[in-house]
Formats: sequence, C-alpha cells, structure tokens
Amino acid sequence: MHDFSGKVYLVTGGTSGIGARVSERLVEAGAQLIVLARDSDKGASFADRLGSNCRFIQCDVADPLQVDEAFGIIKRDYAKLDGAFNNAGITAAYGKIADSCADNWETVMNVNVNGTYRCMKHELQMMLAVGQGGSIVNTSSCAGVMPIGGQAAYVASKHAINAMTQVAAIENAKLENDACIRVNAVAPGPILGGMNSPERLLAAPENTQRKINVTAMKRFGLADEVANAVLWLLSEQASYVTGTIMPVDGGYASGKF
Repeated sequence: MHDFSGKVYLVTGGTSGIGARVSERLVEAGAQLIVLARDSDKGASFADRLGSNCRFIQCDVADPLQVDEAFGIIKRDYAKLDGAFNNAGITAAYGKIADSCADNWETVMNVNVNGTYRCMKHELQMMLAVGQGGSIVNTSSCAGVMPIGGQAAYVASKHAINAMTQVAAIENAKLENDACIRVNAVAPGPILGGMNSPERLLAAPENTQRKINVTAMKRFGLADEVANAVLWLLSEQASYVTGTIMPVDGGYASGKF
C-alpha cells in the first residue's frame, strides 16, 4: 500500500467515478486532500464522508475565474502541493463531424483541454515555487490513443491532453536543483461508473455492448483498476517515469479484434 502521509494532493473532478475512487484511496493512504468539482452540495457531502483530511472547493474548470479563485485559496492555505490528478472531463453525443455542432465542440474542448491546462499551470507554479518536485497525472482516454469515429471533439481533446502532458514532462524533468516534476497520463478504456452509470448503460444496450466489444478482455474496467495506476504514478515507486500515456483499457490499444 502507498503511504502519502504528510503530503498534499489535489484531485479535480474528484467526487464521482475514477476521481472519487482516487480521492478515497489518497485519504486512506494518509494524504491531505483537496477536491475540486462543480456540484457544491455533492462535493460538501463527499468531503464530509472522507473526513477531516479532505477539503472540497467548488470549481468549474471550464471557468478561468473559478480556477484562479480556487487556486488562490489553495496557495493561501497550503505551503506546498506534492501531487495532482487532473480528472475533470466530459464527453459529447456521438455524431459525424459533418453533422456536429460547433458549440458542443467548444464545450468539450474548454472543459477537457483548457480546464486541464489551467489547473496544470497553477499546479506547476506551486511545485516550482517550493522546488521539491512533485507528480501530476492527467486523465486521457483510450480514444486519445486510438481514435474512434463519431467522437471528434472528445478524441481531439484527449490527444491534446497527451501532448500537453508530454510537453510539461519534458519541461520539468530536470529542474535547477535536480528536483523533478513528473507528468504522466492514464488512458482508461470503458470504466463502470461516471460516464458509464448503470442508468446510461441500461438505456442504450447496443452502445453498452459496443463499449465492451472494443476491449480485448470483453468487459468494463473498474474505477479501482484505474486508481491503482494513478496512485502508482503519483508515488515514488514511479520515480523514473515521466511523459508516459499509460493505457488502462483491457487491451483496447493493442489493436483490432
């Protein structure tokens, strides 16, 4: 089991799905946790359940003013930031580019790409100011490794996150004091919970089966299985790993079946 005692971590989109499980696991491992999410009632209830080592700050990462305000609080109240999991993201309805809506494109890109950029910029600033290094993990997707039709905005946004991840990894791999801020991403396949809630899966059985069939293992993954990878990347066990886009996808990225 990882030990994050005495360390401060941030999770965006941290109250449901993969983000919630990573948040729970970090607190269980002794971390002081800050959770950012849009829903204030859900966030407050989630933080109460996790206890005194979890603090919730309401923040929509698509809104630059809210991001600036949230990080203003974090920078004021915390002397350091040891790691972050940038998990906030959305998808869009399936459809071809020719039939797509520009507003939907801009919404997905603003949350997934701009939101990740805004948070990562602040996180890097905090880590650089202390000068002791750190670890950042971003949430990509199997669709950011191998594109799929009908999801142009989502696929493009996750490819952009991969590129930002690797640029940040290169820029911060060797700092002046020989510290390192490691920056990696996980690329989950279809995972139960979050975007794949029981209600959504039951409402669209053909789409549910399609998601299962794109994996070599022919099953959905669990949030815990992605959390295992995230916590490893955040930990010192991954001390020589940076710039990696790690598939946790049941074999999706291995090819056609």
